[in-house]
This record gives sequence, structure tokens and C-alpha cells, in this order.
Amino acid sequence: MTVENEEGHLLTVIAEIGVLEWQKYQQRFPKVRVGNEMQREDHSALPPFIAFRFECISNVDIDKLKVAVEGYRGRVAWSLVGRSREGLPGINWMIAPSRLWGVDECALQVNMTAAVYLSIHEPLLGPVAYEDLIGLTEYVRSVFDL
Repeated sequence: MTVENEEGHLLTVIAEIGVLEWQKYQQRFPKVRVGNEMQREDHSALPPFIAFRFECISNVDIDKLKVAVEGYRGRVAWSLVGRSREGLPGINWMIAPSRLWGVDECALQVNMTAAVYLSIHEPLLGPVAYEDLIGLTEYVRSVFDL
């Protein structure tokens, strides 16, 4: 599996760690339909995230990935958070700036997602995080000797 967009390269690295059953990521410049055309739209203010679910992965590899992500020392602090699927097997994992989980309650109070809240109240986080994601990707790659 290879993701073309730079912000999705971490998914390519993660897919080398274990086979992915599902994946999703925030594109910085996604193509959106405007009238009858597809145009690029700037979503830089929304912080990047990489979400995925492994078909099967050892706890050792998940722990190693968590230590790598949370131990990376770039311009942004990053977290790896897992959430069990209700009524279904597997865990959905998400890598994103740690700040995303720090504003959950504030965002809920104003009926926004944490990403939208940050895009309004901390608009520089997104662009800085997209740039830092490149370093995080290379760091994870080096930790796993890929």
C-alpha cells in the first residue's frame, strides 16, 4: 500500500508494520466538488490525523509504535490513541497532535469537533503539525528499521 499525499505517508509506514484492515487520514489539500468541477481546497487549519485498524498486530508492535509516536521530539507533541469498536472486533487507532484530545470538552461545549475548534482557536497548529508530520513519519520508519 502506498499513499500519494505527503500527509498520508505515515500510513504507508504503518502498513509495513502490519497489514491494515482500514485506514483514513486528513488531507491537507483534498479535492472537493465545486459545481461540476473538482477543485483543491485548503484544509491546512484542520490538524492532521492518521486513523487505521490492523488486521492483526502484536501488543509488542503497538507498544513500540506508541513509544515511537509519543517519544518523537518535533515541533508538535503527538499521541497514539486506540478505541475499541462497539460490538465488533478490533481497535481503531489514531495518531494526531496531542492537543486534539486536550480540547475535547471545550469543543463539545460549543458543539464543534476538536479539529474544527482548534482550527478556529489555534489556527497555526494545523500548518505546523503538517510540516512536523514529515519528521514523525521518518522517525517511526527509523524506529522500526523500515
